[in-house]
Amino acid sequence: MTMYPADSSEKVMFMYTWPDVKTAYSDLFLEDNLALNSHSSLKFSGSLANHFNQVASQLGLESLQIFYPNIKDGKNRILKSISSNYLFDENGFSYGFGLAYGERVPSVSEGYGFYLFNSFDQCDYIGNPELNTENSIEGNVSIGYKTPKWSAKISSSYFHISNYILRKPDVTLIPMTIGASGVKMYTALDYATIFNADLNLEYQFSSEMRWKGQLVYSYGQDAENKNLPFMSPLRYSSSLYYGKGKFSSEIAVQGNAIQTQFSPFYGEDRTPAYAVLNFAAGYSFVIEKVKIDVKSGIENIFDTYYSTFSDWNNIPRKGRNFFLNVAFGF
Repeated sequence: MTMYPADSSEKVMFMYTWPDVKTAYSDLFLEDNLALNSHSSLKFSGSLANHFNQVASQLGLESLQIFYPNIKDGKNRILKSISSNYLFDENGFSYGFGLAYGERVPSVSEGYGFYLFNSFDQCDYIGNPELNTENSIEGNVSIGYKTPKWSAKISSSYFHISNYILRKPDVTLIPMTIGASGVKMYTALDYATIFNADLNLEYQFSSEMRWKGQLVYSYGQDAENKNLPFMSPLRYSSSLYYGKGKFSSEIAVQGNAIQTQFSPFYGEDRTPAYAVLNFAAGYSFVIEKVKIDVKSGIENIFDTYYSTFSDWNNIPRKGRNFFLNVAFGF
């Protein structure tokens, strides 16, 4: 990053916000599906990987050594993962459960970022090359039932993540970016927990018409029982599809409930509830052996003003939008 002074008589300043980090990665992955009988099966997978980072810029390395004087220009990590899942399906009834273990290395920004400005929370970020590898243990379960007319399925998963990487304010440091409100350094919590659950429903009114609905819930806490950032509030979607012959149409609503489990400690603010209505219609036909699919519609029919929990600096999503797509198949 080059910094130009307001006074042209002063010298230009320069620093590496990313210190020219090179990454080499190799991975061995194995998977096996074992059919126990006509109704149940087991799936196993595992991987072993080698991950190597090297700071190619001496200036960038020396900048990071201001905060971490003992770091070297390279770091090698061995990553392991393993998972197993059991599935059962008979007479429309199905269930499954599984366990998994995985590891994640810090990203380049998390490990080597140097005064990276984040306009979301108005802070400069500093990485930590001494971070340990994240370790995640996952348990998941699902249960469902399906008939020719309707189907329902509930799925959930739970993660216990050791050495959970995130950023925390450091009041002893002065920001580099003019106007920044502070400095945050990447660190690791002892652990964090994340829970996800979703409900999927479908009803077939006739061969031409069907309805689908979905509810999704997520919740996360750190080791100090603080809410984790970027956890989606309760979100939902519902759609009604009609198709006959070459014609099809769909009307759908999607939205979020009000965000109650937000994290002001990590720079989040509450986002309000919203609902968006969309409509689309399509027609398919063939001309001289060329299949043509035409689809048009309206997104956000009521021009709702909204932003989601993950939108940068609460920048709103697009308003009412008309679209027309034409696809050719040969």
